[in-house]
Amino acid sequence: MTLLLLAGTGVVSGRLSAAPVAAKQTTIRFTVVENGRNKLPGGQVLVTRASGSGTLTLADTPQSNAVNTSTSATGTIRFHGWRVVGQRVIDDANLSMNVVSGTYRFTNRIQNVNLQTTVTESDPGEKFKCSVGSAGRATLLHGKVKRQPDSFATGDFCGLHVLDFGGTVGAPAHVVVTIKQGTP
Repeated sequence: MTLLLLAGTGVVSGRLSAAPVAAKQTTIRFTVVENGRNKLPGGQVLVTRASGSGTLTLADTPQSNAVNTSTSATGTIRFHGWRVVGQRVIDDANLSMNVVSGTYRFTNRIQNVNLQTTVTESDPGEKFKCSVGSAGRATLLHGKVKRQPDSFATGDFCGLHVLDFGGTVGAPAHVVVTIKQGTP
């Protein structure tokens, strides 16, 4: 019988055991403020306001160029959008959304926070009816270089796609993303 001893691994009775390694949990904090005014076809103007903040918790250290999925999320996003047609103002949407989950991605140029939301308040007098409990999405982009400004986009709630221009472009906004690592 040959007994192999491995230094530092804790060989006991022929079984390997390793000391537990503490995971590095990461908290992503985000805030957004958006005040937009965009020209639409037919002489219409889309006016939007959005604000909110929250956190995404990741199980580990986020990896560059990868979609890092949250293990938990908190926060609220308020959104109000309306169209101006001539002298008339048409309310399109006015709602609050709770953040229920999300992803975080970063490169050397951007930090992208893609939030899955649930509508918690909705004004029934708006053009787009959006019942409480409806799922939605909000995307925050924090540009790290001058060529890529901060932006905010919404989409997929109640069939309404506002400020969802595709890619990493949305309405100009002020977005702050901070990262804190720690052991749970």
